[in-house]
Amino acid sequence: MKSYNLIIYFLALGATVVGTAESIITGILDMLASDINVSIGLAGQLVTVYSIAYAVGTPILIAITSKIDRKVLLLAALCTFVIGNIIAVLSPNYALLMASRAVLGVSAGIFAVVALGVAAQIAPPERRGSAIGTVLMGTSLSLVIGLPLGTLIGEYMGWRWIFAILGVITIITTVPIAKAVPKLSGQEAISLSKQLAVLKEFKVISGLLTSLFFITGYSVVSTYLAPLLRENAGLNSNTISLVLLGMGLMAVVGARIGGYGADKWGIARTLIASLLLHVIALFFLPVAAVTFAGALFILALWMLGAWTTAPAQQFNLVTMAPQSTDIILSLNSSAFHLGVALGAVLGGVVVEQLSLSSVGWVGGLIVLLATVFAVISIALKNKQNVAEQLKSV
Repeated sequence: MKSYNLIIYFLALGATVVGTAESIITGILDMLASDINVSIGLAGQLVTVYSIAYAVGTPILIAITSKIDRKVLLLAALCTFVIGNIIAVLSPNYALLMASRAVLGVSAGIFAVVALGVAAQIAPPERRGSAIGTVLMGTSLSLVIGLPLGTLIGEYMGWRWIFAILGVITIITTVPIAKAVPKLSGQEAISLSKQLAVLKEFKVISGLLTSLFFITGYSVVSTYLAPLLRENAGLNSNTISLVLLGMGLMAVVGARIGGYGADKWGIARTLIASLLLHVIALFFLPVAAVTFAGALFILALWMLGAWTTAPAQQFNLVTMAPQSTDIILSLNSSAFHLGVALGAVLGGVVVEQLSLSSVGWVGGLIVLLATVFAVISIALKNKQNVAEQLKSV
């Protein structure tokens, strides 16, 4: 087998590309709406369709394709992703563009789940957390590189060029993945009854609820961050861009620390500590983000906490059901994207009924709830592990 590090970096590159396709809509919403003659609100539903396709389609297709070689499935997902970008480039109207988002959402979901599973499978046991963190770092890099660069391309060349370039980069990325990734057999086909059996375990349910509430609290704030910074700190678009760049850099650092910490310090310590840092940052956000310096500092802590959580939580779920890695990771991806949608809706209610500043406190409370479920899931997992060890004696 080729060096597993090289393979994981290629997977991280693929994660950067598919992550850019997901986040780029927020940067080109105005120009896209104008070009296809729809309202901003209607154009925003392109995000919703992507998330729903990702959340609903991914676990179903992962289950159906469970016996397929992982390398073949990775390449099929990337090829489908290229097709989705081609549809976006050629789409003459809103309906076809909506269809392209659905294709991109499902293919990105399959790639993300299988890439994480492959990373965990090929890495040595003591390096699996770091391997997962590296792949997730690719996703965070899409916020640092893909989103601002894609927005500039859209501004100067037109939004269709973004998807054309993403398609070309995906083709280029497919070549080294095809050469480097070894053949890896799929898992045993998992019937619907077996999938439901996995969900009957409360340690798994509490683990997935951790993901759901963690990202819901995150989304409550992230969706309305720009107007919050304008209102609280009086920042303009240029300074907000600098803050967002700093956040993206801290997301990359956090993803790396989360994977390293899960290996070196243990899943429980890394996960709980990062969630608590996330809670503290959101609680202090309304009072700290009243100046540029204050906003930069508290949002850096927020990103550090949030993105340290991500790989630690992925690794936590993998250890709960090692025989069903792809299924549990796909369910986690669904929880993630449902949380994004739920947080955006809940944040809108908070902004309308309370104030922009209140999203910080509400988001913090939701992440605190995620911390409670994390403690429960880890305690149940450890209890079961001890019981199994006693049985084997």
